[in-house]
Amino acid sequence: MRPLEVFRAAYGATELFAPGALERLLVGTVADERARTTIRILGARHVLQAIVTARAGRTGRCLGGGADALHALSMAALAAFDPKRRRAAALNAAIALAFAAGEFR
Repeated sequence: MRPLEVFRAAYGATELFAPGALERLLVGTVADERARTTIRILGARHVLQAIVTARAGRTGRCLGGGADALHALSMAALAAFDPKRRRAAALNAAIALAFAAGEFR
């Protein structure tokens, strides 16, 4: 397993089992129930994606990078249209872009 998948799995597990902890740490806000549910779903996706991309070849990693890029795009849209979630969405978009860059490397 590459370091990126290990980090992704740890990041996803944190989102899955402690939703809102990273938001509180990085953004300084407390996630509401709707946000925590969404964070859990995204955490599960990160864990699953770490497993799949660790076993997949280059094509699988490119597909994972595409999923990360789409996630970054959706977070950019959320940041543009929801002032309440703007900071968290922008940070999440940056993290998703970093994951995408790692997968496309």
